[in-house]
Amino acid sequence: MSEVRQRKVSEEFLSKLPIIGNQPKNEKEENFLREVCEYEFYNLEEPGLSHSFSYGDTLNNHMISMNHGDKYRLPRFIARHLESCGTPIWDWRPDGTGRMAKKLTGKAPRFRMSQSYT
Repeated sequence: MSEVRQRKVSEEFLSKLPIIGNQPKNEKEENFLREVCEYEFYNLEEPGLSHSFSYGDTLNNHMISMNHGDKYRLPRFIARHLESCGTPIWDWRPDGTGRMAKKLTGKAPRFRMSQSYT
């Protein structure tokens, strides 16, 4: 079972992990991203299976395991990171010279984090 689900890892420790990706522009946005909320995890790529990932930087890193359909208390920036993961969707079209050009048309989401308000 996941350490996050069994609450062996404190919410305070998780909220102090570094924010990866787009950095907050001000202190108010950073406080919003560090707020701990309850989320339900859905693995859209492989429904029903658990997912493990490493989050953090080289000095402050933590391994997180999540099961499909379970609820977890996580900071918003970790949920944002999971929802930003996607598989690229490519479109191949002729470029006029007899070759095919590859163009990124979007991303298929891999995970969904639904916030619970109960």
